[in-house]
Amino acid sequence: MPAILVVDDDELMCELLGVHLRDAGYTASACLDGAEAIHSVLAQKPDLVLLDLNMPYIDGFELLKAFKGDVLTSAIPVIVLTSRTDMNSLERVMAMGAADYLTKPIRVEQLIESVARVLGQGA
Repeated sequence: MPAILVVDDDELMCELLGVHLRDAGYTASACLDGAEAIHSVLAQKPDLVLLDLNMPYIDGFELLKAFKGDVLTSAIPVIVLTSRTDMNSLERVMAMGAADYLTKPIRVEQLIESVARVLGQGA
């Protein structure tokens, strides 16, 4: 069962995403800040990371750069899940190596389809 790490400073969002991911057959864990996320990705080696961009201290852009710049984590796909709808953010994260860019509020079906596609499980 693929393991997914949700990184979002909104605890309720983490809980809701976790429920939907588990209902779809994935294991899910969550981190509420960037420092915890770096530690968790290195320790757990998840199959996929769902990453919010707007977080305090270490934002999603910095985390994505760190994940993609480290040989130990660069192959882990990252789906950005954010409230940012501007084209600049989309282009920036895609150029940095994000596998997908989804905007909040997210439809559960859209999330599960993206996760399945990125993990190579079809849609």
